[in-house]
Amino acid sequence: MITLLFTIMGLVVVMAVITYRKKQQAYLHEIKMMREEYEKQLMWSRIEMQEDTLAHLGQELHDDVGQLLSSTKLLVNVTQRNLPEVPDTLKIAEETLSTAIQHLRALSRSSSRQWLDQFSLVENLRGEVERINASREIQVSFTHDLEALPLQSEPQIMLFRIIQEAIQNCLRHARPQAIDISMRMAGNVLLLIIADDGAGFAKAEMSSNGMGIRNMQHRTNLLGGTIHWEVTSAGGTAVLIKLPVE
Repeated sequence: MITLLFTIMGLVVVMAVITYRKKQQAYLHEIKMMREEYEKQLMWSRIEMQEDTLAHLGQELHDDVGQLLSSTKLLVNVTQRNLPEVPDTLKIAEETLSTAIQHLRALSRSSSRQWLDQFSLVENLRGEVERINASREIQVSFTHDLEALPLQSEPQIMLFRIIQEAIQNCLRHARPQAIDISMRMAGNVLLLIIADDGAGFAKAEMSSNGMGIRNMQHRTNLLGGTIHWEVTSAGGTAVLIKLPVE
């Protein structure tokens, strides 16, 4: 009888411990989910603040600096018409002003609220690739099989920043001749690979803040995806990103 009583008491204690541990695990999981949700909300808030700042900056550039450059270009044109022979330096100055105005207008458009709300990762990545290739120092290619990316504008902006960080890391540290960016859908997962033929990397250095690795990891985690780095068969580096999408 006493043995049975101790057995029952032992079982009760074991069940109490098991129940306590389950509740503790559930509590810790809830805390983890709340922390992740807080970080996501904080990141979205930062993005909204950045968008508002960029929109304001774009308007100021267009209204203030753009008008000043246009007025200066007009004065240069008037001066050219009044000269019997226009010197080459003045022609170059006029061409430089025209280029500056075009770049400023493009920057103003890219900072507008409408542009941010309608942000397209594919289109802006094409523009980034063209800009880098214009230097003729490195060849960047971009391939994809997507007609439209099934993501809202904010996640697309964040993913674009991750890709930019990966490219800049490659240019700064790997000294590649070529970078290949590929993006495709596999079911409900977006697969993104950024590979180069550069000097590769040491895995022991992957936590270095200077390489921007933690920033890329943090942004990918906030998007609910995964990111890791591999050495390619040619000895370069490949950044692999998997992002679940609805």
